Amino acid sequence: MPRQSSSHIQSYDYPDTNDFEAQLEFYSVVDIGQGNGRRPSRRTTHIPVETKKATYEFDASDVPYIFEPLDSIDQDAYEYDVVQMGDSDAEEDEGDFPFAWMEPDCDPIPRKRNRKGAILECCTCHKTNVPAYFRCEECQDLRLRCQDCIVRDHQAQPFHWIEEWTGSFFVRRPLKQLGLVVQLGHDIGEICSAPEASSRDEFVVMTTSGIHKISLNYCGCHTAQHKHVQLLRSRLFPATVGDPRTAATFGLLEHFQLLSFMSKVSAFEYYQTLIRLTDNTGDAVPDRYRAFTRIVRQWRHIRLMKRMGRGHHPEGIAGTAQGECVVLCPACPHPGKNLPENYESESPELAWLYTLFVGIDANFRLKRLDVSSEANDPSLNCGYGYVVEERQYKQYLAELDQQIEQAESTCNNHDAIKSANMRGGKGLASSGVGTVDCSRHDMKRPTGVGDLQRGERYVNMDYLFFSTLLRNIPRHVTGSYDIACQWTKHLFERLIRYAPYFTPTDHHFKFLIPKWHIAAHQDSCRANFSFHYTRHVGRTDSEAPERGWAAMNGIATSTKEMGPGTRRDTLDDHFGDHNWRKTVNMCSALLDKVKDAVAGRNEQVDNFEEFSDSIHLSHPELIPEWTKSVQSWEADPTKPNPFAATKEGISATTVRLQLAKEDNVDLEAGNSETIVHDDISPSELLSQGLEIEEQQAKFAADLKDQGKHPTDLQQAKLVERRYRLRRRILAWASVQNLYMPGVSRLRGNINLNNEPVETIPLVMPSAAIVGMEVDSKLLNYEWRYRYAQAFTSLDELRGHLLMLGKLCKSKDRFVRGQRGNTRSQTLIARVREKIQADQKKYRRTRECLERLGSKLGKTDWQNILLPLLDEDVRGFATDVQETTGGKDTTGRKNMTGKTTEGRRKLSWIWKREGVAGSMDSSELLRLEWCKSRARAHRWQEECLLLEEEMRRVKQFFQHEVKRWQALADDPFNKDDEGRHAYALRQARVREQLYDRCINSWRDVPTYMALADGEALRKLVEYNPPVLKDVTTLDS
Repeated sequence: MPRQSSSHIQSYDYPDTNDFEAQLEFYSVVDIGQGNGRRPSRRTTHIPVETKKATYEFDASDVPYIFEPLDSIDQDAYEYDVVQMGDSDAEEDEGDFPFAWMEPDCDPIPRKRNRKGAILECCTCHKTNVPAYFRCEECQDLRLRCQDCIVRDHQAQPFHWIEEWTGSFFVRRPLKQLGLVVQLGHDIGEICSAPEASSRDEFVVMTTSGIHKISLNYCGCHTAQHKHVQLLRSRLFPATVGDPRTAATFGLLEHFQLLSFMSKVSAFEYYQTLIRLTDNTGDAVPDRYRAFTRIVRQWRHIRLMKRMGRGHHPEGIAGTAQGECVVLCPACPHPGKNLPENYESESPELAWLYTLFVGIDANFRLKRLDVSSEANDPSLNCGYGYVVEERQYKQYLAELDQQIEQAESTCNNHDAIKSANMRGGKGLASSGVGTVDCSRHDMKRPTGVGDLQRGERYVNMDYLFFSTLLRNIPRHVTGSYDIACQWTKHLFERLIRYAPYFTPTDHHFKFLIPKWHIAAHQDSCRANFSFHYTRHVGRTDSEAPERGWAAMNGIATSTKEMGPGTRRDTLDDHFGDHNWRKTVNMCSALLDKVKDAVAGRNEQVDNFEEFSDSIHLSHPELIPEWTKSVQSWEADPTKPNPFAATKEGISATTVRLQLAKEDNVDLEAGNSETIVHDDISPSELLSQGLEIEEQQAKFAADLKDQGKHPTDLQQAKLVERRYRLRRRILAWASVQNLYMPGVSRLRGNINLNNEPVETIPLVMPSAAIVGMEVDSKLLNYEWRYRYAQAFTSLDELRGHLLMLGKLCKSKDRFVRGQRGNTRSQTLIARVREKIQADQKKYRRTRECLERLGSKLGKTDWQNILLPLLDEDVRGFATDVQETTGGKDTTGRKNMTGKTTEGRRKLSWIWKREGVAGSMDSSELLRLEWCKSRARAHRWQEECLLLEEEMRRVKQFFQHEVKRWQALADDPFNKDDEGRHAYALRQARVREQLYDRCINSWRDVPTYMALADGEALRKLVEYNPPVLKDVTTLDS
């Protein structure tokens, strides 16, 4: 009978040779195979012996089970189901009843370790006079065998664990104890005429199943190879080439290497796992940890040389060049491999497509303790990979370390600059590593990684940068560094001093700051070093080194205590695997980027043209002027930067600094009669009052939004905030009484301890002047604060209006379905709430300015800060209906109707910097228009770059196919079957990658051409629409 699903317990009759058959009526069988979670049939049937014989044909060789009579066990607990062919329950999908084993009538524990009765014959030789006590726990066939058969059957599997039945239970027995001898140099089962036993007949082999002691004989025939060669041909890697006594299987080394790549497991942890697999009770296991680490290191090095084709060159490893053994980025430009022959003569409009993008960074987690030395632990790779050659690197540092000064930063206080001056740390030989990566595809560059001795110093980072640029690069290079504004100041002056290690080149360099890091820089850096504003960089963010460290930080704990050479070789191995995984995933990665880039390009180009149209209608003379300005700066960065503001805006923090300086000047001059508090000056009092005022408004809004049924946690947080805010108000009011005596009278009968904290009147000078005399200095201070606060409110209002317009447009164009619309509406509602809050804040501030202005005699401000009406709250090209979805900003229906296109004009809120609303001196529109143009250009460039990168990837794989095929056809390799086959196999791997790209990218040109994509291959510039000469009647 064919064997049925292993998930169902089945009943069979016992063989006729069993003496117990006449005594028993029922038998059961326990399946020890892996169940698949299916629910057993609910029909349980007892079948008499006669019936079973008539129904089933028993084949002992087909059923690896252990049989037990039902009368010897608890029948209620071990009553099994009989599943017949065609049973409907057998058709149920896997996993339908994953918890069936928890039911009372199901036995979840297969009785694998039990054996009742005697086995009279071996299942292989069928001898009845030899006890069959042995089975292999790693073979699929678990039937019992005699000692001779179990040894003979495992001549090709000498590293399996054998179990022996003692009469009561099974115990593990190594094959060596059973008499198995591994013979090298001959086929399995062939006898050597002159076997040579291993030293003391003790040979240890490390495998994925544990650590084995075996009996091993070398071949001693006259044609025998060296001992280490015999081991290698048996896929055993010896620990030494002299008289090996330890080896590791190739399977173990491959397993550990991949496991260390994916889980970052250390050699020590892996070896401890092997010990526990061998014996988990604490018995002594041969200690071969040091041999294991040596084997792993040699394995990594030899495997690297083999994969890079060094075994296919007559000069071998000795002829390897610096940086030759790396996995190159197939999408980066490599002259002679994936660039056109005449790429250097391309026009400037196309030459930028062949730019190499590199990113520089440091990682201070990959430090190394001061253990071992170069003499005791030299590197095997010697600069062949990603880590620079140590001897030349140290010689360079010894000569130039003290000559290159770390200039003081003129930008913000960056961590990279601070770390350059820190000490290496007690007991550290290296404080971290610096690296140069491909910044568009997150791949390590050849000879671009090196140790840092005392932080991120220029002398170290310069060496790594120029070292990797020696490795076959195009003429145009765009570099990025998180402190590029400081590092590049004297870079090429330092380069002259680096001779003879490096010499000046004729490459064209461009240096920028990664997008995430640039936010920590000054305004001038954000304008001059931004990837957002610089042309010919696409959507590159250059944060690839940071993402790469996330994959490498896991090995920091193990490499920290390695010797210098072992650590460098280990880093090379991990960087190589990182690059290879990026290479095999390059096809899908670029395809995902194309999908995102085409959508972004179409959206941003449309936004730029719509924005330009709205400005052109009211001020047609501005866009040509701005276009000329930004094009001039792009051609010559020394020209004025159109993305930089020519004058600083007014902010509350700026006013606070000015007033604090004035208070300090008065104090030094002895004019301190107005400063009546030791710690808080008048300006600080008003500054704190404005902060409390905003906190009250925020608390009131949060109190309103908590809903009718807040959770205990929400209520607790609000109570805590109310308490802290009340304490601050009480402390502030006590100081206010000193500067404004009588102010408490204006609060009336309000008790500050009982009044709701959000409604406590602060009675600022602008509110107190109606009922009491206030010092003119306090009035003037508050005036300056409020004036800045009004501009800040307008800035926030404009930002939220821009955000709302983009959200509404994105929702209309891209959001489909109830879920997406609900999420978009929720986000839009939050932005509208912020717009309402900005309106209230501006109106409240302007009321204070009106009272203060009338008292101080200031009137000219009213022509700049106009009253904010509901119809004024709109974007560049929309009226209030379009901006707020058919509602005014308070949420009521707008009954005024939409403004016609011919009568639409720009709201005054977009002209805050002008005098009387004049547009000539306003920078806001210019800055926003320039940014909109830059966004459109960057997305267009990204599409062009991705198209070129896809072409380079395909050409690179073709080049690699030809390279390996040439190695296979080389006379040195053609007559060697192993080298010839390996080269052809590597060529096939590259050919498969090429075919994958061809198939996956076949529709990319069509997708790129969507939405007039062919026309968008040229960077868009605004062309005013041609207006027809049509006479219209004004109704």
